[in-house]
Amino acid sequence: MTNSLLQFLRLATAFSVLAAAPLAAQTRPKKPAVAVPQPVVGTWVGTATVPLADSAIVVPVFYTFAQGPDGITGTAMVPGQGTGPISDVVRDGPIMRFRVTTTKGVLEHDGKFNSDGAIEGIVILNKLPVARFKIALKK
Repeated sequence: MTNSLLQFLRLATAFSVLAAAPLAAQTRPKKPAVAVPQPVVGTWVGTATVPLADSAIVVPVFYTFAQGPDGITGTAMVPGQGTGPISDVVRDGPIMRFRVTTTKGVLEHDGKFNSDGAIEGIVILNKLPVARFKIALKK
């Protein structure tokens, strides 16, 4: 099995890639933040891009945020791969942070609303960036 295929299988089984190439060379989204408050509660759809040594894997992702008695919670899902609970949702103006718990660990999401209302950012596992994500509120 090639390294790229092995890395893909790790992503598919745990919504994470432990052996992915670091994202240190990548920068934050370049679009300016939206000044108008954006809703968070609802279903967000988009992609996660996992860089590999010689390519990248792009997978569809779905995040459903709901207002609960103790704040915003939810569920993240990669089709055909499983789901994980969303917790520790923090919204500070254009900044949006949350966690997704998987069988392989906690995926920290650090994002920012861009000018078209989407959230773009990075996914961190074990203090290392492993993917970029971009999601938009489903209409």
